Amino acid sequence: MTKEYEVTVPQLYQWWWLHDGRWYQEVAQRFGFDAANEINRNAIRFVASRVAKSVAKSFTVPIDQMEWPDVVAAFEKCSRLMWPPEMIDMKCEVTSRGAFEVHITRNFALQMLQRAGTLATYQCACLALREGWFEGLGLKPVENSMQRCLKDGAPSCSFTGRIERPATEER
Repeated sequence: MTKEYEVTVPQLYQWWWLHDGRWYQEVAQRFGFDAANEINRNAIRFVASRVAKSVAKSFTVPIDQMEWPDVVAAFEKCSRLMWPPEMIDMKCEVTSRGAFEVHITRNFALQMLQRAGTLATYQCACLALREGWFEGLGLKPVENSMQRCLKDGAPSCSFTGRIERPATEER
């Protein structure tokens, strides 16, 4: 007799991301890492856009009418829908009107790539991911840049995002 097995939400995330990681490795083995990295960027941008569109639909106020800290919180919510806290440590920080920074101090994907022995050939899809979130939230970025990366030995991945906000806007 076996005990009934109940799947938790974190387990669902882990199984899905295991699938994603295995898929990446299979594409890399068959077609090379350039192809795997390109396909990965395209796929993550697509998924990120869909997640952000879902987040945007959940608001009672259109995103272009929100206070800036709430817009940044929406951006962070996209991350929370894609990964549980057990898999990534991420924080978004408002730096000025229309600008914010993202700091990631732990990323399970990089840990898994290290274990698979392919971290050196992996090209982070982080900027493509954020492009998808901007797109899905209906935001037009004027900056989406990486300052440093865990993959390169930095203590965190740090990104800057900036969108154009009307000069007369008080939000």
